[in-house]
Amino acid sequence: MASITADVWEGHDYLPRVFDDWLADPGAWFQAAELEGELVGVQRLRPIAAGVAWYEGLRVASSHRRQGLARAMLTAAAAQARGLGFRELRLATANPDAISLFQSAGFRLLVAPRVWRGRRLEGDEPARMPAPGDAGRLLATLQQDPAIAAYGGVLANGEWALDLDAELLRRLADEGALRVTAGGRALAAVRDSWDGDGLWAYFVSGSGAPLQDLLLALRFEADTLGMEGVNLWAPDGHPGEKDFAATGYDSESEPFRISYFALRL
Repeated sequence: MASITADVWEGHDYLPRVFDDWLADPGAWFQAAELEGELVGVQRLRPIAAGVAWYEGLRVASSHRRQGLARAMLTAAAAQARGLGFRELRLATANPDAISLFQSAGFRLLVAPRVWRGRRLEGDEPARMPAPGDAGRLLATLQQDPAIAAYGGVLANGEWALDLDAELLRRLADEGALRVTAGGRALAAVRDSWDGDGLWAYFVSGSGAPLQDLLLALRFEADTLGMEGVNLWAPDGHPGEKDFAATGYDSESEPFRISYFALRL
């Protein structure tokens, strides 16, 4: 495994940290590619919703790249997912070479949010967490918000991309992963970052004063949790971009993006 991941993300690949858990997960399907007894590639499939599988962890050893192995592995994963009864394959990547591969294989882009960073801020209280019973009302409000279209109709947190519906909102509320302002006029879905140094707001809705209140409250929450700050993920053209800037969030001229794709099987 070390030989496959050593040069990924300048030696900061997350795969070695999760590899043992992946192998032990009975609800997922793990595939490895061998040539002459040498491990040269890995990938994984796992269910994330009815009929939808998540594809992740595609790695090919540097000594065997540019030989069609990644494409062959992707084809095998899609065939296995289809054989298991899944109707769609979804994934996330920030690798330009991988993006080219997935596009050429027929994957369609769902959303490609870029990151806006806000430093932690001492001050007021964190935002309110809605109750699971609020899911229907929150969905009705969200359905009137143009932010939904900007996100391609999905909530995507780096480990899955799921269609926005009342059941998903109910589950996230039950997990304590939603933040709202009074009346639900602005909403954020949040999670810890992989390195634990920041709060990820991977979906935000609303605009104007309600959204600005929420964005500041997220910075307050990061401070309360002892985190460095907030990584706010939003696609180009999000209706709240002016509010992001007004509340101390910055985006680089060439910002880091995560692209989410889907393939009908």
